[in-house]
Amino acid sequence: MSLIEFIILSIALSFEILIVMHGCSLKTKISLTKGLAESATIAVIHTLLLAIGMVMGGLLHFQSPDANPDSSTSHLWSETNNLVYLGLMILVALRLLFRSGKKSRQVQPYDISRFSTTLLLGVATGINTLIVGLALGFRISFVENVWRATIPLAITMTLFAFLGVMLGRQQKELRARRYTLFAVLFLLAFAFKGAFWG
Repeated sequence: MSLIEFIILSIALSFEILIVMHGCSLKTKISLTKGLAESATIAVIHTLLLAIGMVMGGLLHFQSPDANPDSSTSHLWSETNNLVYLGLMILVALRLLFRSGKKSRQVQPYDISRFSTTLLLGVATGINTLIVGLALGFRISFVENVWRATIPLAITMTLFAFLGVMLGRQQKELRARRYTLFAVLFLLAFAFKGAFWG
């Protein structure tokens, strides 16, 4: 997988945290410096969850007992891994769609001025990132792709979270459903491309 693909995936995962941080900063007035620190904290948590998911996926992925990579058995196990990957990515997309499909897309505001709350918020919002990491682990090697997968996510997540804080501080309106649909489209495109076109 290329660096561009990982950047696109990072953007898709960051839309949700943009929405969450925007909703929180509408209710909690924090300084930009504090907002940047909280954004970086959440980004680190998501990055760790992605890495953990990739390790778990690498341990759980199906490995052919046949040493010949061109054999029908090896091909079958490879296709099975691709289907698991696709299923997990679709699961994340459906989770996002379910939330955006509600009549009132209200984000529960949390007091992000408290570090403990930010830690819990990072874990709670990182479930989708963990699942995506698990999906990636079924397709790609963690050791070979760890930096290409984690660095774009850490940077993108920090920027998007901080953007959410700034927009919330300015009482700017955010069309959450539109951004969620963008995330879903990015994830589905990424999933089908990876499963069927490598």
